[in-house]
Amino acid sequence: MLLLDIDHSLVFDEQVMNTLAVPTLLVERMDGHKRFMTMRTHLRLKRLVEHNQVIPFTKRTLETFRQLELFQIDAKPKWAILESGSVLLKDGKPDKRYENWLRQYHKTADLEATLSYLEEIEQLEWTVYPAEVWSGRTKRPYQMIERVADEAELLDQLLKQNVSN
Repeated sequence: MLLLDIDHSLVFDEQVMNTLAVPTLLVERMDGHKRFMTMRTHLRLKRLVEHNQVIPFTKRTLETFRQLELFQIDAKPKWAILESGSVLLKDGKPDKRYENWLRQYHKTADLEATLSYLEEIEQLEWTVYPAEVWSGRTKRPYQMIERVADEAELLDQLLKQNVSN
C-alpha cells in the first residue's frame, strides 16, 4: 500500500504550473490559492485509488482535505489519514471503529496508532512517498520511494505492479 504524503508531492501551485509543458488540472481551490496536478499524474492516481492501493496522508484537517477536489470527486480513497495521523477517514467519513479501537486499547490518535490499526484490519505493508519526508515519522517497517521528476510514471509503475499481483 502506498502511503502518499500529499502535502509534499503531486500537487503544485500556479507558479509551477505555468512552467510546465504538459496538460494540468486544477485540483484544489483554497483561500484564494489554486493547486494543480499534471493530467497524467491525476489519471494514474485515480486508477491506483480505484484499486485501493493508495492512502493519502496529510497534515490537513477534514475541512481542508475536502477542498482537495481530487479526493472528493475523482478518486475517493477507501482510507485517508488526516491531521498527521490524528484522524482516520474511511470512505470519506471519520472511522468510528478506529475511534472505538483507540478507546479499547487506550491509545492516542497518532500516525503510529493509525498504521497499527490499518495493519491489523487490512493486513497492509507500507511503501511511502516521497522518502525524504518520512524519515523519523514512524517506527513501523516500510519501503521508501525516492522522489522522482515524473510522478505520473512512478504511479504508472506502481499500478502495473499492483494490478498484476
